[in-house]
Amino acid sequence: MASPIDDGTFASTAYSSTDIDILSETIDINISKGFHKADYDIAYEIYSDKAEERIPLIFEVFEEYMSDDSYESFVIKVDGQTVPVLKNYDYESGSTALPSYYDAETDTAIPFNSNAKYFEIDLSKGNHVITVDYSAYPTIDRSNWTNQYIYSYSLKPAKTWKSFGDLTVNLKIADESQYLKTNLGKPLSGAIQVDSKWFFDHIPKDVLEISYQQPPSSLAQWLIDLDGRVVFLVSIMLFGFIHYRSLRWSHERRSKKAKTILWLGVLIVPFIALMIVFYKIYLIDWLLGENASRYHGYIFLIVVFGYPLALPFYLIIMKLCDSYLKRIFYYPHK
Repeated sequence: MASPIDDGTFASTAYSSTDIDILSETIDINISKGFHKADYDIAYEIYSDKAEERIPLIFEVFEEYMSDDSYESFVIKVDGQTVPVLKNYDYESGSTALPSYYDAETDTAIPFNSNAKYFEIDLSKGNHVITVDYSAYPTIDRSNWTNQYIYSYSLKPAKTWKSFGDLTVNLKIADESQYLKTNLGKPLSGAIQVDSKWFFDHIPKDVLEISYQQPPSSLAQWLIDLDGRVVFLVSIMLFGFIHYRSLRWSHERRSKKAKTILWLGVLIVPFIALMIVFYKIYLIDWLLGENASRYHGYIFLIVVFGYPLALPFYLIIMKLCDSYLKRIFYYPHK
C-alpha cells in the first residue's frame, strides 16, 4: 500500500557566505483557501563589509518533481533588481556547481541537493536587501480521516551565517484559524489569527512548521466511531428478518418459490450487509468533502474475505428457520 504522506515543497532559508552579516530575515507566508498553496515572500537585510565581493546565496527550495515552471516562479531580487537564478545541477554535463557545506553539528561535509538554486553577485560595501519570492505546496498527511496540510521551512541554514540578527514571521491564511497549528509558540497578538506575527532575536526552531487539519463534522465523527462489526450485525439482522418474513409468507401459501427465496436470500443478505459496511466508508468521505483523506487501504477485502466467513453461518441459521417453518405449516419435501 502506498505511503499516506504526499511530499510537498521542501523550503529553507538561505545558506550564506561567511563574508556577510544577515541583519534580519522577514518571512511573509500567505496561504490560499483550502491550504493547497502558499506564497512565500522572504526578505533579507544584509551587510557586506567588503566592496565588490562576489557573494553567493544558496536556497534549497524544491519539490520532488521539479518543473521548469517551478524554477521560473522562483524570483530573486537584490536591492529591487531581479538577478538570474542558477541551478546546482547541470543536466548536460551531469555535474553540480555547488560545493558541499560544513555541518558543525555532525562534523561532516554535506552536498547540496541537485535541485538547489543560487545566485552570485558583486555587492558593494554596506547594507543591501535581498528578496526571494516563490510558491510552495504542502506535504499532505493522509493517515487520518481528514487531510493534514503541513508547510515546513528550515531555519537550520541560518546556523551557517556569520551572524544572526532577528527573524520576523508574518502569516496570513484564508481559512479559519481555529484549525491552524504552528511550533512557534504564541504570536505577538497572543493568539493565532488569520493574520499573525512572530518576532525572534534567535533561531526558534530548526524547522518552522505550520499545519492545518479540519476535524470531521459531528455526524461524520459518529459514523467513524461506529464499529463496522456493529453495522454488519445490525444490517444482517434487518435484512435477515425481511428474508425470514418472505420465507414464512411463501410457506404459509405453500408456494413453489419458497426454495428459491431461501437460497437467493442466503446468497444475497450477507453480501448486502457487507456492502453496507463497505459503503459506510464512502459515506464518511462524502460527508468530509474535500478534506477527506480517502486513504483506507484495500477496503474491498471487507467483502472478499468477509463473504466466505459470513455465508456459512447465515446458511445454517436460515436452514434451521426453513425446517422450523416446514414443520409448522406441514410443507413436505418434494
